[in-house]
Amino acid sequence: MRMSIRERMEHRWEVYRQRPFWRLVEVFLARIFRGGGDSDDEGLDLGIGLVLTFLAIPGGFVSILLFDKYGSLLQWLRGQTNVDTLLIAFPDEYFFVVLSMTVTGAVAVWRWDAIFPDRRDYINLVPLPISTGAIFSANLVAVLFVVGIVALDVNAASCILFPTVVAAAQSQLVFFLKFAAVHALGVVLSSVFSFLAVFSLLGLLLALLPARVFRRASAYIRGLIVVYLVALLSTSFAIPDLLRGIKGPAPFWTFLLPSCWFAGLCQALRGRATPVMIELAKLTLPAIAILAIFALATYAISYRRHFVRIAEEAEGDGGVRGRQPARFALWDRWVLRTPLERACFRFVRSTLLRSEAHRLVLTGVLGLALVLTSQALMLASAGAKSASEAARTPAALSIPFVLTFLIIVGLRLVFEIPAELRSNWVFQLLIDPDTQQSENMARRIMLVSVLPWVLPITFALYLALEGILITALHTAVVTIWAVLLTNIVLVRLRKLPFTCTPPVFKQHSIVILLSICFGYLIYAVSIPEFESSALAEPFRILSLVPFAAAAWYIPHYLAKNTIELDRKVIFEEAAPHTVEVLRLSE
Repeated sequence: MRMSIRERMEHRWEVYRQRPFWRLVEVFLARIFRGGGDSDDEGLDLGIGLVLTFLAIPGGFVSILLFDKYGSLLQWLRGQTNVDTLLIAFPDEYFFVVLSMTVTGAVAVWRWDAIFPDRRDYINLVPLPISTGAIFSANLVAVLFVVGIVALDVNAASCILFPTVVAAAQSQLVFFLKFAAVHALGVVLSSVFSFLAVFSLLGLLLALLPARVFRRASAYIRGLIVVYLVALLSTSFAIPDLLRGIKGPAPFWTFLLPSCWFAGLCQALRGRATPVMIELAKLTLPAIAILAIFALATYAISYRRHFVRIAEEAEGDGGVRGRQPARFALWDRWVLRTPLERACFRFVRSTLLRSEAHRLVLTGVLGLALVLTSQALMLASAGAKSASEAARTPAALSIPFVLTFLIIVGLRLVFEIPAELRSNWVFQLLIDPDTQQSENMARRIMLVSVLPWVLPITFALYLALEGILITALHTAVVTIWAVLLTNIVLVRLRKLPFTCTPPVFKQHSIVILLSICFGYLIYAVSIPEFESSALAEPFRILSLVPFAAAAWYIPHYLAKNTIELDRKVIFEEAAPHTVEVLRLSE
C-alpha cells in the first residue's frame, strides 16, 4: 500500500512538473548553473552537482581544521582548563560569516550574466504560446530557488561540522543544538544578504545605465565587488577583537561591514553580546527585508528593459565594431619578435579584457594579491622607526614576490580555461604541432604582464629609500626569481592559452595544489626572510645562487628529457587510457 501511495505521488508530481511554467523554471535553473550568454562556453560547463560540491568544500574543510583548537584532550595537553567555549568560538564564527558572504557574493557576481534571458532564450521562447509575465515569473522563481539553494549549500558543511567540533568538549546535547541553530541562522542570513546586495547593485546599474555603458561599467563594478569580498574575508583576523573592545556607540566602520551585524546577531541570540553588538544585530532583519524589496523592484525594471532591447540588439549587431589594438613597436621589435608571438599576445590580451569568466578569475587573484600586500605593508610599518627601516623588513621585501607569484600562477591557471573552442581551428591551421613554441610564447606573455610594471615601481621606491646597491640587489633578486618561477610553472606546457579543453581531474591534482601552497611559502616568505637578513651584508645574497641554479636546471632537465610525442602542441586534453598509464604498449 505504501508503494502504491508513493508511486501515485511521484506520478502526480511528474505530471505537475511537466507543466509549461515549471519546465521554464527548470530551463532557467539549468542556464543559471551552467552559464548563459550567446556563445556556448564549453570549457566552463560544470554540472550542478559539481558546482554545489565545490561551494560546500570551504566551510567543511575549515571546520575540520578547527578540531585542533576545540579538542578537549588537546586543550588539556596545552594546559588550557576552564575554557570559555563561546568566547574562543566568536572569531571562528565571524570567519564563517564572512566566508559565507564572500562565497555567496562571488557566486552572484559569477552567475550574473546567466540570470537574465539572452538572445537565444528570446528567439526560442517568444514564438511559443507563453506570456511574457509567465517567463518573468518563471525566471524569478528560478532566481529565488538559486538564492535558497546556494545559501544552504555554502553553509551546509559548516552548520554540521563546526558545531560538532565546538561541542566536542561539552557533555550536553542541548549545547550542540543551540549552538548549531544559532550558527545556521547567522550564516544562512548572511549568505542571503550578500546575494541580495550584489543582485540589487547590479540590477540597479542595469536599470539606470544604457546597454552599451552597462556592458562596460558592470565589468569594473563586478571586479570591485570581488575585491571588496576578498578584503571582507581578510577582516576575520582583526575585526572580532576590535568588535569586542568597542566602548560607547558603534563606530562608522561597523556599518560598512555587514559581517559585524550578523556576528552581533549570533552573539545576541546566545546572550553574549555587548551593547554595540546588540545595536548592530538590530540591523540584520530590516536590512534583508529592504534589500529583498529593492532587489525585486530593480529586477522587474531591469528585466523589462533587458527583455525589450534583446530584439533591438539582435537586429543591430551586424558585426563587431571596435578599434584595432594599438601597436607596440618597442615590444614588437625586442620582445615579441615573430608574427605568431605578436598574434598570441594580442589574443591573450583581448581575451582577458573581454571574457567575463577569465576576467573575474584574474580579478579574484588580483584581489587576493591586494589583500596580502596590504597586510604586508601594515606589518612592515608596525614598529618601524623610519621608512628606510620598514623597507628592509621581510614583510616589505615580500611585496613584489607576492605580486609576481600570484599573477604568474594566476595566469597559468587562467590559461587552462578555454575562450571559444569552436574557434581554435585558426590556431590549428597556423601552428605546426612540432614547432614547440607554446612554452616560449606563454613565458613571454607572463613576463611582459608582470615585469614591466613591478620592477620600475620596486626600483623607484627603494631608490628613494635606500642606496643604489640595495636597490639593484633587490630588483635583481625579484627579476631572477620571477623568471625562474615562470620556467617552473610552464614545465611541459603543450597548449596555447585559451585554445585547449580544460584538463580533466587527475590524482595528482591535489599534489599540484599543495605544491602551489608550498611554493608560495618558499617564494614569498622564505626568500624575503633571507634577503632581509642578508641586506646587512649584501654579498650574502650570493648564497642564493646555488638555489637559483637548481631552480633553473630542474625545469630545463625535465624539458630536455621529454619524449618527442609529449612536446607536440595539443588542442584537446583527453584522459589517459589504461593501457597508456600502465605502459603496456612499450
